[in-house]
Amino acid sequence: MFTYKKNIIRRFKTLLIFGFSLWALIIVVKAIIIITLERQYWLDVSKNAIVYNRTIEPRRGDILSDNGELLVSNMIKYRLYLNFDNLNDYNYGDKKKKELREKKDSIWKSGIDSLCSGLANIFPQWTKADFMKHLSTGVNLKRGDKSRYGRKKYPLYPNHQLYVTYTQYLEASKLPILREKKIHSGFFVEEYMYRKKFFGSLAYSTLGDHKVLSKGNAKKPATVDKHGLDEKFDSILRGRPGIMHTEKEKEIVDVPVIHGMDVQTTINVEMQDICEKALRDGLTEFGSKAGWVILMEVESGDIKAIVNLSQVEDGNYVETYEASKNNETPNHAIADLREPGSIFKPIALSIALDDKKIGEHDSVRTHNGTLFMHGRYISDAVKPKRKWQTVTEVIQNSSNVGMALIIDSAYRDNPERFTDRLVELGMKTNYNLLECERTPTFRTPKSRLWSKPDLQAMSRGYATSQTALNMITFYNGIANKGVRMAPRLVKAIMKDGEVVEKYDPVVLDDEMLSQSTVAAITRMLKAVVNEKRATGARAKSHKVSIAGKTGTALNNKGNLLSFCGFFPVDKPEYTCIVQNINNNGGGGSTSAVIFKEIAEQIMAKSERQPLENAKDTINTFAPIIKRGNMTAVDYILDKMDIDVDNSNISSDSDDPTWGAAKSDSTGQITYEVRELNTGIVPNVIGMGAKDAIYLMQRAGLKVTISGYGKVTSQSLTAGHKATKGTHVRLTLKP
Repeated sequence: MFTYKKNIIRRFKTLLIFGFSLWALIIVVKAIIIITLERQYWLDVSKNAIVYNRTIEPRRGDILSDNGELLVSNMIKYRLYLNFDNLNDYNYGDKKKKELREKKDSIWKSGIDSLCSGLANIFPQWTKADFMKHLSTGVNLKRGDKSRYGRKKYPLYPNHQLYVTYTQYLEASKLPILREKKIHSGFFVEEYMYRKKFFGSLAYSTLGDHKVLSKGNAKKPATVDKHGLDEKFDSILRGRPGIMHTEKEKEIVDVPVIHGMDVQTTINVEMQDICEKALRDGLTEFGSKAGWVILMEVESGDIKAIVNLSQVEDGNYVETYEASKNNETPNHAIADLREPGSIFKPIALSIALDDKKIGEHDSVRTHNGTLFMHGRYISDAVKPKRKWQTVTEVIQNSSNVGMALIIDSAYRDNPERFTDRLVELGMKTNYNLLECERTPTFRTPKSRLWSKPDLQAMSRGYATSQTALNMITFYNGIANKGVRMAPRLVKAIMKDGEVVEKYDPVVLDDEMLSQSTVAAITRMLKAVVNEKRATGARAKSHKVSIAGKTGTALNNKGNLLSFCGFFPVDKPEYTCIVQNINNNGGGGSTSAVIFKEIAEQIMAKSERQPLENAKDTINTFAPIIKRGNMTAVDYILDKMDIDVDNSNISSDSDDPTWGAAKSDSTGQITYEVRELNTGIVPNVIGMGAKDAIYLMQRAGLKVTISGYGKVTSQSLTAGHKATKGTHVRLTLKP
């Protein structure tokens, strides 16, 4: 019995040893096969198993207007390419590559004709023959060919610089050949992110831009060109990148992306447009080299418009942050430091009035308009009729002699008091609205270069460098009854439509001057505009009351011609400064004219009445109605309280009635219903773009439109058979 058990154990051990040996042999053989015969296969498999880490780029935040309109946003445009050598990017053996190459050639040979037809429909600027010639050239390029494009990045269309829309890219990807696997088509796309300005050049130099010039890596940071608000609020707009990795075909997010927040500005699009048009027209008329405007809301200090225009070589005026001959600073209004000239006189005089050094009704002996003081001659632009002028007349007539006498007499023994008050009034303040903003400057008695003539020079706007922003902030304080507000360009930071951080208006000084001084300066500024032969007479308007001051600062690089003031005078709503560079004329004959146009247009805008006030309840009228969707027309007429027999009109917006509407001599409107024929090219003449596109697409046609208004012509004749996918062009005119 024991012998039997020993035999069983021996046989079991032998079987176990044999089993393990066989298993080891199989493993060794399989390893040899993997290392040799199946090596390439497993290399390909390993590529799909590798974990790839990549960055998730955040969406850059938008820049909004004061009422939430999009001013700047991120957009993507595309360029489409073909890689005729893409098979070399795969680690396949020669046999596998040969099979793939044969299949790719077969797909291209059978599909290129249909592909070219489809591309001609998507890009009507080229014909089918153009695409056939272009793509055939690419297919037949030899490896290493030194021609324009090469085989690895051959453009899908003849113009390699053309950016296409997402819709065009999507349509192209559905065409024969391109809809095949990438390994067969070689089709690929490059995305380009750019900042879209939805109102063109409006406030361009203030909104700025954000361009990625070169992508960074671990060793070298990205090169980015930033300007304006896009630069100032970059940390808020840019967000934070996320990190994800791919395991086989599954994407796993490791660090979630945080998209950028939005910046809401104080800029009003309509006011910006008014200011730009008035400035452009004025600069063109006067032949100025450059000009700029700031429009500020009195109560809040909000900048509602900021315009910077510079003349370029072709004579046109553009707004840009790029430096040029007439645009040495990226934003004139806040970065152009210049001697302001006579618009500085009310600032200097306000200090003397506040310090009781002189009274509003006192007189100054201005002689014959010429004065020799501290070794220098001072003269008035217009010779005074009397030897004595009141303080109001000194401002009204912009007397250099009068201002020099007032300030020199008041502060020659204590000039530091004068310069200290200028600092208190913001004449050395940088409000930090944008990175390009420059800090105003002037010498003080503590400066090594201070001299006696500096005091009288500053009294009339010389020996000091100021920005338009600093000047308007002071004038806005006068308009605001002595309350000096900080200029505000951004009012809130937003995320997904909700306010994350609010920037409230900031009071810099609730009494920058006494009320008597503010009232006196206001009366003087009003006299500058309203008195006969005053320097600002051309700013006088019969539509809105204006108070302000002219300025003409002589400079060998170009005279600075200015007008700064506010309106309406009795209850000021807006303060505005207009400046331009021109060696002809003065502030009263150029900037004052532009100021008047802006003031009238702005106030006309604010005095618009609600639409319902214009409703005629006595006389009926028949509106002009385009052909098309009568269900939509009936809805609008019902809201306008216009009675029409709609018994034959569908009320279902998903299944509307189509036709036309006509009115008789009494104004009575009737509907004409027309049936839609499927498979037939519809007649869309007289329709709006929305209805015309709907009907054409319903017939299976692809539509391109040009112009605006209603359809005046269509490239396919109505009533003919509609071939699905055929391109039709619609021309619209007002």
